[in-house]
Order: sequence, then structure tokens, then C-alpha cells
Amino acid sequence: MESLIQIINKLQDVFAVIGEHKIDLPQIVVVGSQSSGKSSVLESLVGRSFLPRGTGIVTRAPLILQMIRYSNTDLEDMIKLTNKHNIKCWASFLHKPGTVYDNFDEVRYEIENRTDVLAGANKGITHDPIVLKVFTLSYDLTFVDLPGITKVPVGDQPEDIDEQIQDLILKYVQQPNSIILAVVTANTDPSTSESLKIARKMDPEGARTIAVVTKLDLIDKGTIQDTTELLCGHKIPVKLGIIGVVNRSQKDINDNKSMKETLKSEKDFLRMNYPDIYKKHGNKVLAKRLQDILVKHIKKTYPILHKNLQDTKIRLENELKTIQTPDSKVSFILSLLKNINKSYCDTILGNRTDVSDKIIMGGARISQIINEEYLEKVNKIDPLFDLTDEQIGIILLNTAGITNSSFVNEKALENMVCRQLNNLIEPSMSSVEFVRVEMLKIFDSIDENLLETLKRFPRINSDVRNVLHKMLDEKLTDLKEFIKSYIETHQTCLNTTNPNFLFQLVRSSTEMQDSNITAFMSNTNKTKVAGNDGDEEEDEKQLKIQHFKQMLSGLNDLDGTIETSKQVKIHKCLTQCYFDFIREIIRDFVPKRIHHKMVKLVLNDFEHELDEKVFSSYVINQSFNEVLIEEEGIVEDRERVEQMLFAVNKALKNMLEIQCFT
Repeated sequence: MESLIQIINKLQDVFAVIGEHKIDLPQIVVVGSQSSGKSSVLESLVGRSFLPRGTGIVTRAPLILQMIRYSNTDLEDMIKLTNKHNIKCWASFLHKPGTVYDNFDEVRYEIENRTDVLAGANKGITHDPIVLKVFTLSYDLTFVDLPGITKVPVGDQPEDIDEQIQDLILKYVQQPNSIILAVVTANTDPSTSESLKIARKMDPEGARTIAVVTKLDLIDKGTIQDTTELLCGHKIPVKLGIIGVVNRSQKDINDNKSMKETLKSEKDFLRMNYPDIYKKHGNKVLAKRLQDILVKHIKKTYPILHKNLQDTKIRLENELKTIQTPDSKVSFILSLLKNINKSYCDTILGNRTDVSDKIIMGGARISQIINEEYLEKVNKIDPLFDLTDEQIGIILLNTAGITNSSFVNEKALENMVCRQLNNLIEPSMSSVEFVRVEMLKIFDSIDENLLETLKRFPRINSDVRNVLHKMLDEKLTDLKEFIKSYIETHQTCLNTTNPNFLFQLVRSSTEMQDSNITAFMSNTNKTKVAGNDGDEEEDEKQLKIQHFKQMLSGLNDLDGTIETSKQVKIHKCLTQCYFDFIREIIRDFVPKRIHHKMVKLVLNDFEHELDEKVFSSYVINQSFNEVLIEEEGIVEDRERVEQMLFAVNKALKNMLEIQCFT
């Protein structure tokens, strides 16, 4: 049982050395207000007076106190270091290996000095722990002693000292594997206890909280019954128990009253004042209870702790891969560039194994821009935007000049169609821009490890991104010019005899089908098309096409018999139908062109461009050492990860010893 706690002590030692970490160790965290008797409880358990005392905040750094029931081997090691054979209890600090303290006043001084080193001498606090090992014949126990809870800064303490202390305490007690030892004074109302407030916040069910009631000897004799109810668990809802203790008073400390005498006085006091329950309270009972709780908790949390360590090991190993020093600089860069190209292409083509279920990204986002957002924008364009009947009439008159206009004025129609098709250019150009921007964004969503590696080497990162930027800029310019030219071709070269356009006219339910125009067509030619016997619907369709051909060719003499307003209507309808006809062509062409001339070409050429513009350049200029200069701070990060990985591996090795106890 004893060695089980000592194994956890080893884990504490390992992670205390590296400072900040996210490993949730099973440990007892001591929480209490200033002057609650927190230090006295710990000293009574250890059996020595060794903690700093005074006014204000005395504990300013987490103190990991490991009580170790020493073995013969431990004793022999101590004798070798000190050459003293009569020492029964001694201490050592993790930050001063090889130094043995048998005078516990010196332990107190060292705690004070180390605190000043870590937290400064201005009464501030630190999260860096001090690890103190006390070798004794009493118990195997481990505690984390934290600064006392305070509300008001004293002297040169920071104004937010209360918040700093709260943050430090919460850092430890919020960990699911920690046992909360809440110190409560008997002469105050438990409902106002700051330590219990924190415990209830982090452990609402009280499943991992034990309460210690101090200063039983300072309460009024008339309140003993109330205190009895408190000690019996009727006022504090904690599941690990409530234990009352009587520690040394300030007078006892001044008089150098021994711990042995203190324990005897405590036992006598409890027997006299709490005869029915005294056997369940006192420092000895507390030590035994804490030891049992900690052992059970270690066994219970072992699987979770072991999995946490395994997961952390895998994470650190992967992280180290991205920041390790390459053995071969040439092969490292060549492999990096190939992997970048592959990850970029896989992201666009949808071949990534780590598919996101949160956002649309990569090629899917490009497809969304091209096939949804662009088409939606184009479909919303009004074919007659900013083209009123009055404007159409003026265009008809101006394009006719000094001659009378035929029923269909082709110059006017060409003018209006060209004008309206301009509205297709801007959204088509914008869609190319949006795809370019998205393809740049996609680079930032490639494999995270590759991005971390690029971040590590700023020169390579810049060179690779510049290649992609240049490729996309070149494709952007060429593609925009081609699409604009393609639309302009339809603006200047109208083909009103195109069968698809004529069928669109037939299908339209516009003014082209009004009664006046229909009457005109029925009076001009009622002859059915030969070869379609019995198919009146098809005959009618072909007849209408012939009529439209006549009208659009100007082979009619109706301009004197149909009102000008009808001529405006027919040009308005022709403009709309021709716009719809060309829009259908453009909205099919632009997405295909973007895919073919931007997306596909970049994917096909990216690897070649990286090889030619980046790798070959490094080879020619022999600049591998230069480009592999790491970003500032990477060396420190690598050392941190290596140190943490070493600690985790060492911890996992120690964890093997726990298996035989679980």
C-alpha cells in the first residue's frame, strides 16, 4: 500500500521538474482560508514544525509535500550523504538533490528562500511548485499545500491577489483526479467557509471532498452540541468524511510544545468534550483516513491516468516529428514539398482521411462558389435591368436615323443586347476572384503538421506560398481576359437565326405571344408545312418559326400598320429572350472554364512549380542551411517537447509498478 503512494510521488517529481503540464495526477489538495489552521494540520501530520508562519500570505507557491515512510535503503542512502546515524526524520527538496535536512528550521528557511526565487520578494504568487520530501516512520501521504484564500491585499501585494489565488487553487481542485481537503474552522459558520465554497463549485456532489474542522478548542462551551452535529456530517455535505482536529496554539508554538505532547492533549480534549465520537477524530485518524482515501483513489483513477499518459505520449511524438532536426536537409525539403503538394491536392479533390464534419472546405467550397453562389447571382440578374420602355423607344428612333425603321430594328436589338449582356461580366469576373481567394485559403487547411513545419521555417513557408500566389495570379489574369472576351463575342455577334434561340422564342410566354402579333402571323401565312400530316402541334411550331424568321430578317412591310408601342414590346421581348439564351450559355461555360483553366491546371502544375521554383533554386544557390533557419522560439519548443516526452515515458514506466496493486 505504501509503495503505491510513493509511485505517485515519483510521477509528481517527474512533472514538477517541467512545470506546466496537463497530466491530472491523483493527489490531495489542501484548501483553506488564511489563519484557518491549514499549516498546523500539515505539521501535525508530519510531526515536525517546518512551514513558514507570519501575517498575510505566507504560502505563495504550491508546496507538494510528500511524506515517505522510509525503507532501510532510504536510511542507508541518507547516512552516506550525512554520515549521521541517529537521524529518525529528515527532508530533502527536489530542486536541491543530494542535500539532506534534519533540522526542520532550515527546511522552513529553504521554503521561504525558494518561494522568493520563484515568486519574487514582493508578496506575489507563482504557479511553479516546490517539492518537499519528508522521510518519516509515520505515513505514506502526499499533499499539495496552496496559498490561503484571501479577499484583501496587504502591503505591496497585487490588487488582484485574491483572483490570482483563486486561479491557482482552481487549477488544482478542478482536476477530476484530485482529492479536496477543505479546512474549516469550528468557530465560524460552515456556510460562509471559502474552502467549502470552492469545493462545492468544483465537486458539487462532494464525491472527492473531505473536510477537516480545526480550532475545536476555541469554540464556546455552549456550542459543543452544534459542533457535534457538524462533526457528524449533518451540516457539510461531503462524502469522504468530516474529521475534527486540535492543533498547537500560538502559545504552544512559542513554548516549543512537542508534537507528541500535542497529540496527547488533542486526544484528552476530544475524549472529554466529544465522548461519543472522539475515536473518529484527531490527527492520527485523519492521517489514516487520508491514506486510505488516497490509495483507493489511485487505484480508481489508474486506468484514466494511464490512458491520459498514453495519449499525451502519442501527441508529443507527433509534435516532435514536426519540429525535429532533419538528418538530411536535401531529402527533408524534397519530401516536405512533395507532401505539401499531395495534401493540397487531396484537400481540393476530397481525398483527405481527416474529413471535417463542421465546415464545407477544400474542393467542396470551390464547387459551392462556382455552382451555387455564381449561378444564383447570375440567375437573379433581370434581363431588362435599367432598360425602360421609354429608353427602348428612344434607341429604336436613334438607330433608325433618317430612315423609317423596319418592324425589327437589328441595330437597336444589337445595341440593347450588348448593353444587357454587360451585366453578366461582373459576376463572372467575381467568381474567378472568389475561387482564387478560396484556393489560397485552402492552403491553410492542409495537413496541420505540414503547416506547423512551414511555420517553423519562415523562408520555405514564404517561398512555397509565393509559388502558389504567382500561379493563381497568372491563371486569374488569363482566365478573366478569356471569359470577358467570350461574353463580348456574344455582345457583338448576334445570331438571331440560331435554332436554340428560335425555340426559346417559341417557348416563351412573353409579349411575343400577344393577340396582336398572333393575329398578324395568322393573316400573313396560313399554309401548313408539308410532310407533317396529322401533327398540327408540330406544324404550328414550324409555322411560328417561319414567321419569326421573316420578322427578324426585316422581310415585312408592317411598320406602317403596327403602332410604335407594339414595336417597343417586340424589341423588349427579343432582348429578354436573347439575354436568357446567352445567359444559359455563359452560366454553363464559366464554371467549366474556371475548373479547367484554374483549378485543374494549378493541381497539375503545383508539384512541378515547387520543384522548379523552390527546390531547384535551393540546389543551384546551395542555400539549404539558410532556408532551414528556424523561427525564433522553435529550439525552446523542441526542448520543451523532448523534456515532456521524456517525463511521460518515465511516468509510464513507473505506472507499470502500479498494475500489481490495481
